[in-house]
Amino acid sequence: MKTILHFFAALLMLAPLAQAQAQSAAVSGLVQSKKGELLPGINVHIKHSARGTATDANGRFTLPALPQDTLVITGVGYIAQEIVVRNQRNLQVQLTDDATALNEVIVVGYGTQKKSDLTGSITSISEEQFKKSPVVSLDNGLKGRAAGVQVTTTSGQPGGATSIRIRGSNSVNTGAEPLYVIDGFPVYNDNSAAAAGATVGPKLNALALINPNDIVSIEVLKDASAAAVYGARGANGVVLVTTRKGKEGPTRFDFNAFYGIQQVPKKLPLLNATDFANLVNDANGTQVYTPDQIKSFGEGTHWQDLIFRTAPEQNYQLGASGGDAKTKYALSFNYFNQAGIVINSNFKRYAARFNLERQATSRLSFGNNFTIARTDANQALSATAGGEGTQGVIEEALAFNPILKVRNPDGTYVLQSDRGIPMGNPVATAKDLLNNSSTYRILGNVYANYKILEGLDLRSSVGVDVINTKEKYYAPRTVLSGYNVNGQAIVSSANSTSWLNENTLTYHHVFNKHALTALGGFTVQKYNRESVTTSASGFVNDLQKADNIGAGAIIGAPATNVNNWQLASFIGRINYAFKDRYLLTLTERVDGSSKFGTNNKFGYFPSGSVAWKLSEEDFIKQLHVFSELKIRASYGKIGNQEIASYQSLAGLSNMSYVIGDQVVKGYSPGNIPNSDLKWESTAQTDIGLDAGLFNGRLNLTADWYNKKTTDMLLLVNVPWSTGFSSALQNIGSVQNRGIELGINAAIIDKQFKWNVNFNIAANRNKVLSLGPVSQILTGEINGYLKISNPVVVQAGHPISSFYGYVSDGIFQTGDDISNSAQPTAVPGDRKYKDINPDGKLDASDRKFIGNADPKYFGGMTHDFFYKGFDLSATFNWVYGNTILNSTRAELDLPTGQKNSAARVKHRWTPTNPSNSIPRASLNRAFLFSNAQLESGSYFRLGVLSLGYTLPASWLQAAHIQQLRVYASAINLFTITHYTGYDPEGNQTGQGNILRGVDADTYPTPKAYMVGLNLNF
Repeated sequence: MKTILHFFAALLMLAPLAQAQAQSAAVSGLVQSKKGELLPGINVHIKHSARGTATDANGRFTLPALPQDTLVITGVGYIAQEIVVRNQRNLQVQLTDDATALNEVIVVGYGTQKKSDLTGSITSISEEQFKKSPVVSLDNGLKGRAAGVQVTTTSGQPGGATSIRIRGSNSVNTGAEPLYVIDGFPVYNDNSAAAAGATVGPKLNALALINPNDIVSIEVLKDASAAAVYGARGANGVVLVTTRKGKEGPTRFDFNAFYGIQQVPKKLPLLNATDFANLVNDANGTQVYTPDQIKSFGEGTHWQDLIFRTAPEQNYQLGASGGDAKTKYALSFNYFNQAGIVINSNFKRYAARFNLERQATSRLSFGNNFTIARTDANQALSATAGGEGTQGVIEEALAFNPILKVRNPDGTYVLQSDRGIPMGNPVATAKDLLNNSSTYRILGNVYANYKILEGLDLRSSVGVDVINTKEKYYAPRTVLSGYNVNGQAIVSSANSTSWLNENTLTYHHVFNKHALTALGGFTVQKYNRESVTTSASGFVNDLQKADNIGAGAIIGAPATNVNNWQLASFIGRINYAFKDRYLLTLTERVDGSSKFGTNNKFGYFPSGSVAWKLSEEDFIKQLHVFSELKIRASYGKIGNQEIASYQSLAGLSNMSYVIGDQVVKGYSPGNIPNSDLKWESTAQTDIGLDAGLFNGRLNLTADWYNKKTTDMLLLVNVPWSTGFSSALQNIGSVQNRGIELGINAAIIDKQFKWNVNFNIAANRNKVLSLGPVSQILTGEINGYLKISNPVVVQAGHPISSFYGYVSDGIFQTGDDISNSAQPTAVPGDRKYKDINPDGKLDASDRKFIGNADPKYFGGMTHDFFYKGFDLSATFNWVYGNTILNSTRAELDLPTGQKNSAARVKHRWTPTNPSNSIPRASLNRAFLFSNAQLESGSYFRLGVLSLGYTLPASWLQAAHIQQLRVYASAINLFTITHYTGYDPEGNQTGQGNILRGVDADTYPTPKAYMVGLNLNF
């Protein structure tokens, strides 16, 4: 009986537990980042017991029933979360990136470091930041992201080039673009040299061959401590690019796509046909068009409407990654197609990438990074280019007679404006001019790592960068320049190969309170480029275009070119830490280059930096304010070798001579040799502060720097008695000084999140010395006006300083003229200030009137998150720079020989005493002055993107891990007083001197797009 009672008592005690188990099943869920990426290896623990698990490769976890318990979810680099379970069966957890992330690993030259251990000035841009907006090339994605990094879109052409300045321009004649290191392979983005050949006008961006969708991180090395490891090529800064690698787990597929349309942001207001006819009569002082004719003209032809279009843009990317404990892989395929907003301009890219990592043994691992790409482009020539006589389509659209039609009654194009200046039909130029380039690129390396001893590793890699470019240019009879010569063809082919071998030995050891990492290495790189160009004109017809150049009646002399250089380098670096708070970095690189003279083949580039982690000191910890507080200081020397090869050697130039009745070839000295030619050397001091407050919710970085470049590689004028006009020498110096500030703040960090990234920089550039040279003149810029020497380089002024007359309005009466320095002027002419003053207007009355470098520039991004929604707005701005608006200079001349701006309707007349637009006149006499300069300041909403990540529970049945759909607007609005198409436009691309010159530049489009990111 007692036994039976005990049995029933046990049943009564177990009944609640049995009931609870009957009512509760296992709790499962998934963990993802705030951008929707599923996170493997995240720890999930039950708060009140020892039970726990980790998310699998798909970001999922399963735990026993938890009717009322709490889960604690933690992961490296993410902020921990506590989730109260209230009889829930399925959970979806979103972890926020840890803003402090001091253990985050940053890629540095030839290795990695913890972010908290950095002693140099490095800005890191994550994949999430970089991919907020679709971009054609990786350099476009840097805009507004890093303090002190000014990114300028020099042309809105599809695949067009950008120019990047990191802490200013260091030199006058040498290249000033940063060095890009893509998965360890150094690449210099010199578009003018890389694309020299048949195509005319702005060159394609060499970096557009690299698919930006493959990039997972970008580090920008700004100071000497960070960049000195690249020695002779680090003076302009270094951009380290890392592409996607595989992760352990089952194969994961990613599909990303977007489709959009592009539009010209604005069109320039011009005179219509009626207003233009009145201008022609006014300028000629006679009735060229009768009143009845003028009345019949009406609005006339709007040429801008005919060459601009709404253009589609699309991108498709498929990737796969995965692996196991020993082998990891990532591969991707990309197709990008961008039609230009100018008819018949376009850019296409086909790209594939394969990255592999293999742990062969416990000591040996190896892998590869490999990409292959092809681009096809037809570029619209926007402005007049020298040599071939072809006018640009935008230049023509702004200037062509609005009275004329597109075609004659017989259907042929109206080829030439009838007002005295040769001017081609813009529609014909846009539709029929062939300006095509096709480029193949193979970029990759294979590497092996061998652990010799514990803490001692050897790494060796071999890489190659092969570029093959074919270019075709053909101007048919339907284009003015082709009509004059019965068709003109230019064909070019160029092949370049760069191979690289790098070998490094790294030692790492921690003992007591000391940590030491030492790196030593040897690298060698060899570059070779060969090109051939040929041309012809006088074709029977235009049917074969440039495909049968032998059919031309007049064959141009073919030209071939070979260029090669070699670089051998030794690298050494020591990182030392004491008590994880006192940090020291010493770097030395020795470079030997074939570009320099026999007496200076090797250059030495040392640097040193220190840092103090104040946040590790007790007296700072007691404040309970800083999650991070570190001060940094560095000094070092870095170099610049970006000049053409063979400059130190005695070259020969081929010449043609007539002896008797025969033309014979011969050679003459081509340049003055300089056996002492060496690198430019840039010494840089940097003092920085890194701080984190409010448990990492507010982080800031501030830097002050001072750079001085000496031994500039300068083309110096020499006496004509030498037989030459100039010689390359190491003369002169340039200084850049500035401050940078970057702020990252999590303003709201609850269910609704608001994060802000902000940066601003100020750089002051000044030429300190030009040696024996008093000044450097810049020659003419393209355009009908042929503005001469608009920029003068002179000690005491910035490199890009505009030099000209000072406009003082318009002469109104004869009395104004009699009291001026312009006695031959008449009322309505432009008046200039007599700066001397000596009573006459001449070259001595010119002065420095503007500067193309901004006083301040920066960017700002606002990110908002609520449940599955995300909203991102990225702004960038430039303030205090000046632009030479050559387009406006042309449009404001009321000659009636070509069309003018609509504001010319308000030109000076005896009854309309305008003080800005001179009188109508056939006289095109022109003096460059501040009247042609405008403020280039602007504030731009570069990217506005709204996305929604679908709940995982909706996608489980389809075995989809993550699906995000979004809509974006690019360049939605720009606040500026600039009257041209775009305040970023720059005719000279990447040049140092003629920056900020806008001469009919291809506009940067506004774009709207929709897309999706799919993981499965």
